[in-house]
Amino acid sequence: MQPIEKKSNTPRYRLTKLGEQMARLPIDPKIARILLAAKKHDCMAEILVIASALSIQDPRERPLEARDAAAKAHERFTDKQSDFLAYLNIWDSFQRERDKGLPNKQLMQWCRQYFLSHLRMREWRELHHQLAQTAIEMGLTTKEAAFRRPPEVRQLTSSENAGDQDLSAKLKQKQLDKKQHRAQIRAAKEAGYEQIHRALLTGLIANVGMKSPDGNDYTGARGSRFHLFPASALFKAKPKWVMAAELVETTKLYARDVAVIQPEWIEQEAPHLVRYHYFEPHWEQKRGEVIASERVTLYGLTVLPRRPVSYGRIAPEEAREIFIRSALVAQECDLKADFFVHNKKLIKEITELEHKSRKQDVLVDDEALFAFYHERLPDFYTANAVSDDPKPKKQPAPQKNRLKPLPLADIRTFQAWLKTAERDNPRLLFLSRDDLMQHAAAHITEEQFPKHWQTADGKFKLSYRFEPHHPLDGVTLTLPLTVLNRISPAALEWLVPGMIREKIQLQIKALPKQIRRICVPVPEFITQFLSQNPDRNAPILPQLAQAIAKTAGDIRILEQINQDEWAAFRLPEHCYFNLRIIDDGGQELAMGRDLIQIQQQLGKAAATTFRDNTQEFERDNVTAWDIGTLPESIKFARGKQQLTGYLGLQKEKDGRIALRLFDTSAAAEQAHRLGVIELMKLQLKEQVKDLNKGIQGFTQAAMLLKHINADTLRDDLTQAVCDRAFIGEDELPRNEKAFKEQIKRARSRLPAVKEALSRYLQETAAAYAELNGKLGKHPLTHLMRQRLQTLLAAGFATRTPWAQWPRLPIYLKAMTLRLEKYSGNPARDAAREADIQELEQMWQEKTDGLVKQGQPVSDDLAAFRWMIEELRVSLFAQELKTPHPVSVKRLLKEWENIS
Repeated sequence: MQPIEKKSNTPRYRLTKLGEQMARLPIDPKIARILLAAKKHDCMAEILVIASALSIQDPRERPLEARDAAAKAHERFTDKQSDFLAYLNIWDSFQRERDKGLPNKQLMQWCRQYFLSHLRMREWRELHHQLAQTAIEMGLTTKEAAFRRPPEVRQLTSSENAGDQDLSAKLKQKQLDKKQHRAQIRAAKEAGYEQIHRALLTGLIANVGMKSPDGNDYTGARGSRFHLFPASALFKAKPKWVMAAELVETTKLYARDVAVIQPEWIEQEAPHLVRYHYFEPHWEQKRGEVIASERVTLYGLTVLPRRPVSYGRIAPEEAREIFIRSALVAQECDLKADFFVHNKKLIKEITELEHKSRKQDVLVDDEALFAFYHERLPDFYTANAVSDDPKPKKQPAPQKNRLKPLPLADIRTFQAWLKTAERDNPRLLFLSRDDLMQHAAAHITEEQFPKHWQTADGKFKLSYRFEPHHPLDGVTLTLPLTVLNRISPAALEWLVPGMIREKIQLQIKALPKQIRRICVPVPEFITQFLSQNPDRNAPILPQLAQAIAKTAGDIRILEQINQDEWAAFRLPEHCYFNLRIIDDGGQELAMGRDLIQIQQQLGKAAATTFRDNTQEFERDNVTAWDIGTLPESIKFARGKQQLTGYLGLQKEKDGRIALRLFDTSAAAEQAHRLGVIELMKLQLKEQVKDLNKGIQGFTQAAMLLKHINADTLRDDLTQAVCDRAFIGEDELPRNEKAFKEQIKRARSRLPAVKEALSRYLQETAAAYAELNGKLGKHPLTHLMRQRLQTLLAAGFATRTPWAQWPRLPIYLKAMTLRLEKYSGNPARDAAREADIQELEQMWQEKTDGLVKQGQPVSDDLAAFRWMIEELRVSLFAQELKTPHPVSVKRLLKEWENIS
């Protein structure tokens, strides 16, 4: 009913058109509403039968004494999805019996057989006839469509080709025919299921329910809870959504005459009764609009829990704000508009300035960007009739509400508005630097924060990020694997000019207070230090220590600074380059801030990769110097990079000689020496053959050095003689002329080198025999055997530099003297050994690291090992004397220069 206003302002109610139609029907209003809906859904004949059945007492009888028999008899009428369709089945069955022309007595007998009340069946038919006449009079249906004719009972037909099949095939075909027959019957029944039940739903809307997830009951309208009546055909199935003809309160609240429904029908049939709730509004980039989740409820019952809907039509102001903040400010869209591309690029540039300066106060906050767009975008956009077509066209007649204002909450509407707005002001939405920057950033220059890191091998990309604790915080240097071994750790210490001041300040802060005072004021000290152009290819700390001592005017300050502790102090991560190593395809292989560790991990792979594409320079199986002149270095292109390589001969694992390209000069130098020696052996075959026959005194020495296989020792000595006689201290040949001259020198030097090595070998073997004879139960036996393993293990001849050969017997004699002196002061012996082992451990760790990287051991590092041997002589057998003064302090100072 609708209220209307009287002159006295007192509301007066009157029936709607629908209400007037319902009033003409002499049945319950709910049933009347169902009949009116039947016209819309074109199922009047079925609804007239069901509506009249719902208006009388159930025609089915269930006497207590024959309850089971009645239930079994009623099974022929049941439908698994709907109790309402059972009424249609009863009606159709009864109508078929009447159509047979049976007398009244036989019809009554049929009703008793199926436990149906003949009296109620007659009442049902009379009411159906009255409702049908009324519906016809009201124009709801025609006489032909009002009365339902029972559908023909489909008979099972066998397949046409069944006669040609054997027995098993016939049985299988019969099963298929039955299955198809059942499907046809089911399809015929379900054809009108939705129409019938949507019509029923309009009157029974208050009796819908959804199954509880944790029980067998149903939640209905306004929080009610009910159970399905046990006699219902749906009682065992417990479908998710049902509708009931009535809810009856007995011991529980029961739903009688129920049917399965789809929840979406509720909204479609009763849109005026459902309520809509909106939550989680957000920008959906894929759809290009602001959407929200919509929940549909009926009397508190959730019909539809969630579905996405356009939020602009629901809350245009809020949707517009979300659109601006997400699509434009946060740039979460794929707009190709000029203003958007320009603004995005400008914001990225200023964000990079923030990362470089490591301050978050350069770019304005999101609120300022929101205010910029908020001022320029209208609340709504109304499409006007202006056309881009230069030819005027006749405008159509204006229509009421034809041009509806659209909220700016989606990309399509925004682009349509932008097209119009840019006609008047093409740069309306273009941001400027002044709009985006809170203060000037003049100090953030390309010189201070370069985009590339320059080396002899080219430029490599630098990227900046200000996000503490993030793996990419600070500056990231992207390096190809091919140049990994060529990067200097010392050069990396200096970062970029714009970041070095902070790093030096933190390093000064790590010093003891009495030394730190010398640097006050620290900013001025750092400025002065950098103005003196320190060597940026050398480590920072030694140069910084020198600058502190110079400022104090006292060189003794250097002794107060513990360089090892200072270097071990860990600065914040952004004070070190973050290294990102990539392969030729740009794929990341490793990332970290420790260059040495990465070189140990990928150094060998880097050396191999460096040579992958250099077949034009390399050659296999070199047997004579027919390779021309070898330059010290050679430049070649690798992708977009110009690399520098170093050529040298190399002895391969199979003993052949090859020309190879190396990624570092040190690696090339070491390989070339061995390669040249092998090539000279081929030219001096007779001399080498004579050398292999043995060195004077070899047999006796081999007997004394019995821990080494005789053949292994012979080959090792031969290689040592060749190394000294063929090359020695000479510069390595790099052309054919120099190679031939080197062969001449080798022929002349070979006898003298062979004789000298023979003498050194006999002295060493004798000293070894003397020492070995005194080992046994002495407390130092285990330690001495370890020392012998280091000095005289297999391969010692080639590992021992020529200058150290005369000293080998001395080292062994020093060990013998140490055994004799030990009992006099074991504590002093142990203390001196501890100092030596600390130095030896430092050397071993450094050497092992280079081997893991695939890098050669430098001459200075190799010489340091022999300094340690001389230190043993100085500490444990001073009477044997050393070639030059040596002490723990001197070696520590020497180590600083090496590392």
